[in-house]
Amino acid sequence: MFAIESAPSADLQGETLVTAFPTVGMVGTIATGYLAEALKMKRTAYVISDDIPPAAIVQDGIPSYPLRVLSHKKISVLAAEFQIPMQYAGQMAKTILDWADEKDYGLIVCLEGIMMDRGSEDAKEDKEKRVFGVGSTEKARTVVADAGIEQFKAGVITGVSGALLSEGERRGRDVICLLADANAMYPDAKGAAKLLEQMAKALPSLKIDIEELHQEAERIEENVKATVERAKELLAARQGQAERLGKSYMYG
Repeated sequence: MFAIESAPSADLQGETLVTAFPTVGMVGTIATGYLAEALKMKRTAYVISDDIPPAAIVQDGIPSYPLRVLSHKKISVLAAEFQIPMQYAGQMAKTILDWADEKDYGLIVCLEGIMMDRGSEDAKEDKEKRVFGVGSTEKARTVVADAGIEQFKAGVITGVSGALLSEGERRGRDVICLLADANAMYPDAKGAAKLLEQMAKALPSLKIDIEELHQEAERIEENVKATVERAKELLAARQGQAERLGKSYMYG
């Protein structure tokens, strides 16, 4: 159902693989987009599937695959503008773990947003945002604790991130999920910046300046919102076409 194919002449040096799919506040999508741009990451692999709509994400006149892997030295990012339908999340997670094993990635970090439960005005302040962490193994939980990240003690994490955690626990693979407070009503670049700050604490080898993300939060939020809206329109049009043809394709 899913396969990850390396790009021609790609030189993958696995250490850490970061994954992010559109969820609450788009914080993971914004964070990985900023990370890829700041580190000038190169495309090194593509996620191939008949369950992904045929499309190209065009930015600055350059097309890219909807789900792709970008890399810089020993850190890679699986970037996505499309949600993976819930019924395919488990298979996507297994494909990621199998590929990570093949490429010797020692740690997988999932970036997620969670809905804020405080007053909207206070919660908008970056200083009020929190980041929680959960690990699939004792080693992964130690990484979270040593970084000073508050433990996510109870709750349900769904989608690809949840499947990566549970499958990682079953396989004894180190998977960490970082969850940032985010506003569900709009793309939350401030939440994404907080997420990156905490991820940098967990990954000492990651050197990145978050200040620009703070300064350009509003512009980034608008760009991400526009990209996601175009993706939703594409998915809706494709689903409508499938229904007219008497088929039952489903996309999230």
